Amino acid sequence: MTQAALVRYDVGADELRQREFSRLASFVVPTLEALRSLTPRPFRVEVAHMMERLGYEVITGEDAAYLVTLKTGAKHLVACGSPATFEPTPLRDLARLHDAVIAANAVSGFFVTARRFTPEAEAYAATAPLKLVDGKTLVASMQRSREGMIMPETYAAMCRQCGEIVKHRLDCAEAIPCTEGHPVPPTIALAALIAPKRSDGSGGDDAAPKQSSRFEVRQHNAKFQARMRRGGTKPKQ
Repeated sequence: MTQAALVRYDVGADELRQREFSRLASFVVPTLEALRSLTPRPFRVEVAHMMERLGYEVITGEDAAYLVTLKTGAKHLVACGSPATFEPTPLRDLARLHDAVIAANAVSGFFVTARRFTPEAEAYAATAPLKLVDGKTLVASMQRSREGMIMPETYAAMCRQCGEIVKHRLDCAEAIPCTEGHPVPPTIALAALIAPKRSDGSGGDDAAPKQSSRFEVRQHNAKFQARMRRGGTKPKQ
């Protein structure tokens, strides 16, 4: 086996792994945190794919300033906010989308953000042919666009020694030999696609600390003041 062949198999194996991961990931509804962590182009790609699953035909490139879509012959424009921007989308961004809708002779426009909108922006959209999609609505739309989709149980992986393709199961963590007897380890971990739930049933995000009631705070303060009047707590032996 030549060094050039091994390098070629390494490149092919890496490319196949990326394709298979992207294929499987398309079945998973991204979390709001995951959407907010994307850079602008991958975010637009996610939105474009969601629109296609919802029955819209995207007729522009994913790098376009506005995604132009068609549904039942009607044209709709889609604007995507920057996921990294913490501030709510302001009115001026909605006004720009409105102007673009008019110039394109479109029926309506969608403004999609992983964040929120200012009250002024919401008031503007209420009397314009614009539909606002904030973070929570976006996740719900992503979920709706994937209804009926079932993630495959297997994926393909390439042997880095001979280039043969083998099938792995997502629920199996053991290497599978190719027909040449070379072990091909799993290349995709299920947890990389679906965040495992914690023992308390929560997801991967840290839960907010429990807030004490006013009664509990007063009770705690009363006990502390009583100890102080008695001379404080005794040192541990």
